[in-house]
Amino acid sequence: MLQDAVGAINAAYNKLVACSDDLRDINTPEGWHGDAAAAAAGEVNQIIDGLEEYAADIAALRRAAGETGDAITGVQNGVKEAVAIAAANHFTIAGDGAVVDNGAPEVPQEQRELAAEERRRVAEELKDRVEEVVRQAINVDEGLCSVLGLIQAGQVIDATANDNEHTSLAAAGNAGGAIAFPSIMPPPAVDADPSMNAAWWAALSDKERQQLIAQHPDWVGNRDGVKASDRSKANLNLLDQEKRSFAAELDRLKREDGDSDEIARLEQRLKALDSITGMMHNPDGSLNPNRQLMSLDMTGDHPKAAIANGDVDTAQHVAVFTPGMNSTVDGNMNGYVNDMQGVRHSAEDMLRRAGDMSNVATVTWIGYQPSSFDDSGSLLGLATGENADVGGDKLAKFDQGINASHTTDPHFTALGHSQGSIVTGISLTHGGTGVDDAVVFGSPGVADHFGIDNTAADLKVPQGHAYNITAAGDPVAQWVPETWRYGAAPYAMDGMTQLSADAATGPDGEPLAASHGHSEYTRTTPEGVDSTSNHNIAAIVAGKPQLTVPAH
Repeated sequence: MLQDAVGAINAAYNKLVACSDDLRDINTPEGWHGDAAAAAAGEVNQIIDGLEEYAADIAALRRAAGETGDAITGVQNGVKEAVAIAAANHFTIAGDGAVVDNGAPEVPQEQRELAAEERRRVAEELKDRVEEVVRQAINVDEGLCSVLGLIQAGQVIDATANDNEHTSLAAAGNAGGAIAFPSIMPPPAVDADPSMNAAWWAALSDKERQQLIAQHPDWVGNRDGVKASDRSKANLNLLDQEKRSFAAELDRLKREDGDSDEIARLEQRLKALDSITGMMHNPDGSLNPNRQLMSLDMTGDHPKAAIANGDVDTAQHVAVFTPGMNSTVDGNMNGYVNDMQGVRHSAEDMLRRAGDMSNVATVTWIGYQPSSFDDSGSLLGLATGENADVGGDKLAKFDQGINASHTTDPHFTALGHSQGSIVTGISLTHGGTGVDDAVVFGSPGVADHFGIDNTAADLKVPQGHAYNITAAGDPVAQWVPETWRYGAAPYAMDGMTQLSADAATGPDGEPLAASHGHSEYTRTTPEGVDSTSNHNIAAIVAGKPQLTVPAH
């Protein structure tokens, strides 16, 4: 309705602005002097001032109506998404915003506790979405009312000080339009739940989102719960900003013979940003449309990032891979991203052979600071970098954000290698991550405490959906678990399904290669033969556990 009214308001505005020349012509004729002339000039100036203020009022109303109408589309989208999520999970949202539970579908006895926890999470997400839709609606209403209040009070502009010899109703209109832009609803707190962030983003119009991506990429790019494609656009903008900022500061320090440690730090950050740029672009310099930059964090001792292969927003199968020790953005992340592209390709190939056209997206997440031999000195120092709990907390929110940004749940797999399996394990104990399957490989354990009392059930994925792969000759996966430093040994953990990394024949008769040591789990031979471990990882990612090769 408001957007329909813009056309009529605009037509009236254009007619009014066209009067500018006539107003200049009727001003005091040349050669006319005296009291009558002064009185006539005063009357004309009042008319001109009134019309200038009227032009400003109409321009303010025109813009406010247009912007408000656009913002209302965001409110409508927020309502639509909330209703869709409610319907998909057997909830209803009442007219007063209350979330009504219509009863959970029947699930097997062993899954009821996990299903109940997931149901509580969905109910909380729906409450967050209702809250954000109402917050946006109030923000839109208050923005429009503030403009209408100025118009009603005659306070849009004061035209009495204008030069009426050179009057321009268009200039007056521009001044009125400039004050009429309703503010975009600010984001939730930095530490808000991903479901709250998802609700905020859903309740914004497309125009508002694009404006925030362009003007405030730091609000968007690392906000778990925002759609991956929008996070990527924001982070690409942020990438350019960070490059310019670091380069300018580095240039200044070098000119002034500044602190050598700070120069080295800035050089390392620029190297990391260049590496990310390379991963996000094709060899010819064009942006790779099959990659998404889902996070970019230049704080802390080392840069952190997450890069996706495929479209996380639309994929029916999503996997998040957390690598381990010695992993860096500017070092081996490119290799991990390529490995995850291989997993994606293998998983989609399995789906296509089954006649399934579902899509797969894989994410490489280095959102924590992995340990290195430089700071640990031994295999037992696997978690001496950033506290593994902190990494686990951050990964849990990242996973929750992917789940919250989808109106329909994707099949979601968590992958963890080496120290990344510890972080993955901790993240899954939070619950509510949306993860359906977990695969750890080269794992010293999936906890950060001493003792051997933890089981696969602690990971809060459905029973029978936690998997471990241990390759021959891998000291991290074979020897470190015996120290109990990171909980029960994954190769003997109660409830953990063991998958093979040995040479084997696949379900379709294809040969599969062996993996050896700590770093060959996602290996594909130069001849294009998948390793058994890579095949098994891809099968779980594709939601086809029946195609896996079990450990002997």
